[in-house]
Amino acid sequence: MERCTVRMPERIINLNDEAVQSSIAEMNLSEQLQKILSTVDAEAKRLGEIIGSLNEGKFELVKKSYESVKQLKDEAQNLKEETMEYIVRVSPALLTKELYIYSLSHLDRLIQIMDSIAYRLTILAESGIELDGGAKERFIEMSRKSLNMVSELFQEAKMLSTNAKMILEVHEGINSKEEEVDQLYRGLVLEIIKKYSKDVFSLMILKEIVDLTEDLADIIREASHDFKYLALYKL
Repeated sequence: MERCTVRMPERIINLNDEAVQSSIAEMNLSEQLQKILSTVDAEAKRLGEIIGSLNEGKFELVKKSYESVKQLKDEAQNLKEETMEYIVRVSPALLTKELYIYSLSHLDRLIQIMDSIAYRLTILAESGIELDGGAKERFIEMSRKSLNMVSELFQEAKMLSTNAKMILEVHEGINSKEEEVDQLYRGLVLEIIKKYSKDVFSLMILKEIVDLTEDLADIIREASHDFKYLALYKL
């Protein structure tokens, strides 16, 4: 009678092993970043709708829509706080903890900037102030590029656990868009100053909105840098 030989696995996975714990933490954090950026992307889409409504002169719709942006901001910040608490709990096993902390800090700033833009747009709506001519076209283009960058950052988060190499390509696209936004910003600021130099209130609000939109592109680029470094670690 032949004996049945049972082969034992060469290596049993030890859940207490630091490398295993780090790998599990990385997977969990990738999922959390996707959740955060899914909410941030939704916030960006609502902001885009507010900008569209303002440009169409639908001031009441602008004021009503701000509440949804604020709710998404609060949701994203709660997710960010939960993720930060998780990092603190697993930090001894997580070699890339500083990169994740940097990325969460940049995402928090991104969330706040979009809320600030939306709030100031409601002030414009309440005051009946509108951009026109070339300034309006520049701002639409500038805001469109900045908000598209949010969607690309969301794509990077999805790739952290599936296609780290592709993140490097998306990162280059984000860098290029940030430079385009910067060029639009410089021309738009000059145009606003010339047009509204005698209307201090309009000048102040419009310049704040344009400054924040440029800041938005900058912080997205910084967050993309974080994802690039995380991708390089995984390659």
